[in-house]
Amino acid sequence: MSGSITADGQLRIGLTGGIGAGKSTVAALLAEKGAAIVDADAVAREVVEPGEPALQALVREFGPQVVDDDRALDRQALAAAAFVSAERTAALNAIMHPAIAARTQERFAALAASPVVVHDVPLLVEKRMGAAYHLCVLVDVPAPLRLDRLVRSRGLDREDAQRRIAQQADDAQRYEECDAVLDNAGEPAALRRAFDALWTERIEPFALALDSGRAQPAAEGPEGEPATEAEAAVRAHAPARLRRRLEHCLAAAGASTETLSAVTAEPLGFRLETEGLGGAEAVEGALRGGGWLAADRGLRVFADPVQPGRLHLR
Repeated sequence: MSGSITADGQLRIGLTGGIGAGKSTVAALLAEKGAAIVDADAVAREVVEPGEPALQALVREFGPQVVDDDRALDRQALAAAAFVSAERTAALNAIMHPAIAARTQERFAALAASPVVVHDVPLLVEKRMGAAYHLCVLVDVPAPLRLDRLVRSRGLDREDAQRRIAQQADDAQRYEECDAVLDNAGEPAALRRAFDALWTERIEPFALALDSGRAQPAAEGPEGEPATEAEAAVRAHAPARLRRRLEHCLAAAGASTETLSAVTAEPLGFRLETEGLGGAEAVEGALRGGGWLAADRGLRVFADPVQPGRLHLR
């Protein structure tokens, strides 16, 4: 995804997790709360349905053997033709990525009135997409348990399942990119309790702040010691994630990030020298859309109640 995170007033969440982690379960819980869901896998399937321009482009590029007698995509035939070299894979990506991006933007545009929109993206971490969302939520399950679930519940061959897991990001990379962790290694009731707490304590007040356009009183961040190693790792990378979000906002407004610096006295504090920045109105709009709301003169506060960054404009 490119451009600003979202239109004013809407909370955009990136939802991810390794294969077999249970993203669809969490997506259903979010939908129960009224969040709109954009499923990246569903979009990827839609753009190659019969008659779609992307499917026609695939046929031109890789030959008629990539469709079956019903003119539907033969995924195995496409894989055999596309994954034979880096050049062929790049040709596949050159067709698929723009088509998926355009359809995704259409979905988001159609959901402009939704207070909370969730983008269910399996490869969010691998593609370093976190800065494009206000909040990234990870459905977390240890790899051995995911492997067991894939074999027992989905009927995958164990070696195939191991290969798929190995091709994805590891836990450390996910904790670096994501802001919140939902442990789905236990019973469904435990996941439900953790989700309800995340919604009540973080997602709902975050969405309300964006909708009102008013920054809440600046908190000091999470209270107490992290309960798990995963939570500790997620907290440790919070400043870097916020900085990437700021850089994303400024880039969307065509502004340079050269004058953006950290405030050492504030763990989640930043300073932006605005002299000569240009396009002040565009910058202000990008920051507001990115979740950085005006608090006092020269101060913007990131509206996440658990990760309340502060941006000083000078």
